[in-house]
Amino acid sequence: MGILDELKRLIGNRVKVDEPLSRHTSFGIGGPSKYFLELRNIVELRSVIEFCGKEKLDFFVLGQGTNVLFSDAGFRGVVIRLKGEFEKLSIGGEKVTAGAGVKLGILVEKLTKKGLSGLEFAAGIPGSLGGAIVSNSGTKWGSIGGIIKEIRIFCNGKIKVLKRDEMDFSYRHCDLPNKAIIVEAKLGLKSGRKSDIIKTIRENLKDRRKNQPLSTLNAGCIFKNPESYEAGRLIENAGLKGIRFGDAEVSRKHGNFIVNRGSAKAKDVYGLIKKIRETVRQKFGIDLELELRIIGEIDEGYTR
Repeated sequence: MGILDELKRLIGNRVKVDEPLSRHTSFGIGGPSKYFLELRNIVELRSVIEFCGKEKLDFFVLGQGTNVLFSDAGFRGVVIRLKGEFEKLSIGGEKVTAGAGVKLGILVEKLTKKGLSGLEFAAGIPGSLGGAIVSNSGTKWGSIGGIIKEIRIFCNGKIKVLKRDEMDFSYRHCDLPNKAIIVEAKLGLKSGRKSDIIKTIRENLKDRRKNQPLSTLNAGCIFKNPESYEAGRLIENAGLKGIRFGDAEVSRKHGNFIVNRGSAKAKDVYGLIKKIRETVRQKFGIDLELELRIIGEIDEGYTR
């Protein structure tokens, strides 16, 4: 039995072959995934991961496709998206349990309706809860790590629970075991006045719309902020706003965003990343560290 036949045996006809990853990323960039799967429960996840191990197939768990850049050649293994039971949300008083596949926007909306405070900072952040935890996503008003009580992960064929102090949350970082897949999280929130929560969310969204290119194809912030500096301000002061390689452009609204003007390739984005790092290093002596995750080998033959 071939790989495709076995995958279909495990999850039915929910297997896509050579699926363009550009359809599943906020950048709108990425070549084909050899196999693209939407998994609905732990049984399917365990079966697929065990099969990948047996066949020595690389796998990548994709949330909502933010903060990631796939190569133009795509991904030669299995890309997994968590659906079904991984999108469940349970709210009982101040106790909240959410699957890794829950979209942050939906989570913020549901918590607001229940008068639960603590996630207002995430309003407007695209992506899923699982992906947000992996990168400890956040804004100047807070980060995901601040509200996590515990998570459930799938690792080495087993489900394991990690308490917050076992994850070593820091700026844009969460320490997880190798190949661990987050499947669920318990959140620590507090009851608040719904009107106050809504007001805070509106103020946060207004600030984001004013300062970030939210209506464009982008993957969020490209670089982490160096200590005592803002990456966007360094890029702006280096005179790099608006420069383009192909259809990839450094945002004119916020220097730490690269936007896809319509048909940008991964190689063009990577070319801008190299240009930005080299220029900032030369002008300010600062090495910018990527926040964006690059998956696959990038052809450096970018076009100016």
